[in-house]
Amino acid sequence: MLRPERYQSKTFPSEKSGNYGVQSSLRMGLKQNQSDLNTAHPLEDSEKSYDVRTKQSNLTTLRNIQGVHAPLKIQMELNAVNKAVTRLPSLPSSNFAKDILNGTDDLILPSDVFGSRLDSEVIGDPHLMMEHKLGLKPL
Repeated sequence: MLRPERYQSKTFPSEKSGNYGVQSSLRMGLKQNQSDLNTAHPLEDSEKSYDVRTKQSNLTTLRNIQGVHAPLKIQMELNAVNKAVTRLPSLPSSNFAKDILNGTDDLILPSDVFGSRLDSEVIGDPHLMMEHKLGLKPL
């Protein structure tokens, strides 16, 4: 198949690879390195940094329109919300105040429907978690 040169793979089989340039999973195990993974499409890198760039653009626009105090106030409020202790460590928190400040309170994301990986259905021992949070006992 003819492809432009910039899309052709530049990798060559190594000693770890099998006969066809593919690693034998049975002999070498599954790949665990993120550095071995390449992006499938050139826009994938752009999409990963989209939220950060959009947030920076919004703060710059806000600074140009309302002055320096407006983005500073929003950053202070975000820092306060991130540091706020609203629930016990064993209870999950949606952090709705952070969603409001970020402007994502009206979006329905996959984490809203399916739940976050970090929110497990198993609740740990609240006494042990509180002792860890206060630094009384390591977890």
